[in-house]
Amino acid sequence: MTENVPSDTGIRGTCHRTRPYLLFLLAVYVVSFAVGYVAISASLPFASELRASLLKAVAREAPFTTVIDVLRSGNLPLAIALTFLVNLSSGAFLSTTLVGVVPLLGAAGTSFVTFYRGFTLGTVYYAVLGMSPAAFALGAGTLILELGGYVFSGAAGISLSLATVFPERYGVRSRWVAFWKAWVDTARLYLLVGGLLFAGAVWEMTGLFLLLK
Repeated sequence: MTENVPSDTGIRGTCHRTRPYLLFLLAVYVVSFAVGYVAISASLPFASELRASLLKAVAREAPFTTVIDVLRSGNLPLAIALTFLVNLSSGAFLSTTLVGVVPLLGAAGTSFVTFYRGFTLGTVYYAVLGMSPAAFALGAGTLILELGGYVFSGAAGISLSLATVFPERYGVRSRWVAFWKAWVDTARLYLLVGGLLFAGAVWEMTGLFLLLK
């Protein structure tokens, strides 16, 4: 039962164990983004309404307005910090990882959030990616870095959700031990999540700061 458990217990071993989840979530993001992109390019009513509501939220609601105000005040480090903390807490942990504490259903919840997020970004980025080369570079870089972080945070959520259902993946029979090991894997994955989201925040806020000048 334990021959498939990698001997490397570091980040490498964690990525090996969660590789199916990582590949699955990456595929979901790519497909859902493409679906949203095509839907808005075809001017489908539900996609257009969703895009309009999202843009309205960005223009009028916190934390988006707070970050823009901070940027306009010239405080780039604070804008980076705020963006990173929001993305790490709500974008990654609360929406794609914490839901994994629910056995099996948590994996479905993480998958749904992934699809919805990819779809909405596809509708919004349709216009962004068609702008100037600078806007394209800013949008594409932010998309790759932030969604990369969310792929790893989502894989952590799925791992937590399935650990108590399939404890043998960790080479144990105890569901509680497997659940604990999944949390250890989550901590390791979050080293990558944090790095990607921080890089994404620096890239996005620095680009916006330069564009707003």
